[in-house]
Amino acid sequence: MTVMSWSELRIRVARIGADLGVVVRSDPEVCGLSGDNFHLSLHHGGQGDCTVQDLSLVDCPNELVLQEFERWMRSAGYTLLP
Repeated sequence: MTVMSWSELRIRVARIGADLGVVVRSDPEVCGLSGDNFHLSLHHGGQGDCTVQDLSLVDCPNELVLQEFERWMRSAGYTLLP
């Protein structure tokens, strides 16, 4: 498994935000997005967290958080482009 760079992670989050129709927060240290029943936050230092309905990952590696967020959002019925 290849590890995504911070730049690649931010691009991926921006694409997810576009798919979900939500505004992405992005600055040099943190990027993330929020909706009615979900939240994703990735930190430049390598740790992130996400919540989808009542499921959550906190202080886990950014890439794992992003993968789980995408999986949970798809299982909740949202359409995300690969």
